[in-house]
Amino acid sequence: MTKLYFLKKENAATYSELFARNVLGKWLEVDGSSLSISINEFGKPYLRDYPNIHYNISHKKGAIVCAVSDEPVGVDIERITNFNKRIAERFFTQNEQTYIFADKRNQDQRFAKVWTRKEAYVKWIGKGMMIPFTSFDVLQLDHNNVFINTEFVGGYVISVCHYSI
Repeated sequence: MTKLYFLKKENAATYSELFARNVLGKWLEVDGSSLSISINEFGKPYLRDYPNIHYNISHKKGAIVCAVSDEPVGVDIERITNFNKRIAERFFTQNEQTYIFADKRNQDQRFAKVWTRKEAYVKWIGKGMMIPFTSFDVLQLDHNNVFINTEFVGGYVISVCHYSI
């Protein structure tokens, strides 16, 4: 089971670890400040004393999201803003670019959807930006028990990647 926790917070970057500790403490029914959080070689956080609990966190100015699961999980959040076409051309597959540029309406939302899905996927794998974004297509990943869900919440796009059962 995967659960998302969302918080609007002005100083999201400085508050994100405290938010994660609070969420994880409630999930585990322990004092979150006592949790031993470690980081793998690629920057993915994990709980040293709870190897069967997985979490991931992401923040953007004004908001934080934390995903907790009993399976590996990756999450990303982005504000919906005017996107840079060159980023899409550099980091997205041709199929993903076609999806974004197919219609002038809602291109910013479609760009944010693809970007957050890519971030959530590489965070789910646990290797982050070591995986080239052009090496996989997030619009075609919903197979082999991998599921990426995307939500639009108050001007933000949140994507979570996890195993589906």
